[in-house]
Amino acid sequence: MGTQSHWPDQLPTPYYPAVNPAKTDTRIMLAVNCRHVCSLIRQLLAKNCPGARVVGETDSLHQAEHLLRNRQVDLLFLDVELKDGAGFDLLDRLPELNTQVVFTTAHREAAIRAFRYNAVDCLLKPLVPHEFYTAVKKARQRQYAETIQQQYALILQNQERSLPDKIALPIGSSCVFAQANEITRLESCGNYTFVYFADRERCLVSRNLKEMEDVLPRSAFFRPHQSHIVNVNFVRQFRKEVNCTALMHDGAQVPVARRRKDDFLALLLP
Repeated sequence: MGTQSHWPDQLPTPYYPAVNPAKTDTRIMLAVNCRHVCSLIRQLLAKNCPGARVVGETDSLHQAEHLLRNRQVDLLFLDVELKDGAGFDLLDRLPELNTQVVFTTAHREAAIRAFRYNAVDCLLKPLVPHEFYTAVKKARQRQYAETIQQQYALILQNQERSLPDKIALPIGSSCVFAQANEITRLESCGNYTFVYFADRERCLVSRNLKEMEDVLPRSAFFRPHQSHIVNVNFVRQFRKEVNCTALMHDGAQVPVARRRKDDFLALLLP
């Protein structure tokens, strides 16, 4: 009985960092077609899962989809068979769902398909308490690991923006070296490029804008228009008027192509 919820047996055990479940807040949703099972899950959570709280409960696929689109859910207990459809269909409708999923089912053969959806676990009914707690612990560890990864990625992104990368700027027969974080914007001038600096100086570089784009760190520089590149750290304001523009710290107004507006805003507001 103790191995019924961990099919197939040959699946490798993933690594999760150590985490104290008692310190993890977990928002849980129940999409289960049996009131008795829902009641049992609530009892088990209340008994030995501090920090866990149920934020939604339904036996309907359509209602579950509505709840998941409008609420933040960390862990979803999902029945393979709901009142008006299959649990797998719910996940197919929400391909971007960022929620840990534990399936519940009365049919062993459903387990292999459940793992194809990257489920944390698949619990066989009737639920066994120690298997239930194991599934909750794994879900919380996954939740913790993903949170740490997101925070780490954000730290790296912020570090990349502040890296003093040295850029070589060919000027005539000489070459000037500048720190990337000193460059505020660049403007095309035929086969040459004007490079503007934070001290309001500028120089004409014997490289075209595409060549300059290739050597600049993409974490901080963006090409909002075919003739311009800006350092997003020096953008003071974005104006959505008849023609979109970026107001730079030195007062310069850089045009933003409408087809590049969304990507530009995504970089300004990570």
